[in-house]
Amino acid sequence: MDEKKTKILFVDDDEVLRIYFRDIFWIHGLENKYEFETVDSLEKANEIIKNPKTRPNILFLDLLMPQVINGRLILSPEGSFNLLKKIKTDPELKNIKVIIFSGYSEKIFIDEAKKLGAENYLIKGDNLPKEIIEFVEKISKKK
Repeated sequence: MDEKKTKILFVDDDEVLRIYFRDIFWIHGLENKYEFETVDSLEKANEIIKNPKTRPNILFLDLLMPQVINGRLILSPEGSFNLLKKIKTDPELKNIKVIIFSGYSEKIFIDEAKKLGAENYLIKGDNLPKEIIEFVEKISKKK
């Protein structure tokens, strides 16, 4: 990842959404300003976050991600909340701006995400591409 660009990591198990989100920045000619990476699992996200050379400045994190628990594949918010908590309690990672990007609008999820330190909670489908770019522009200027 280029050191001068703002690094964005988008974590979602939906491939179409990963491509769409990445293309928002490309279509608007922002590939010189932002370095964008997408992954489909919390495990891959964790590897990128742990490495100082690939660590993002901004993390968009789907709330319901597939996990293997007791040998069964399930969709659960637990893994995403655990990753958020890990980031916000680790002195080396706590400056990563985490945005939960979810299809779930239940207050209990929003409250938990904010309690754990998420910068914001965006509902999938509620934001136009231009609004997402404006949000990223605003959040990338915050220290």
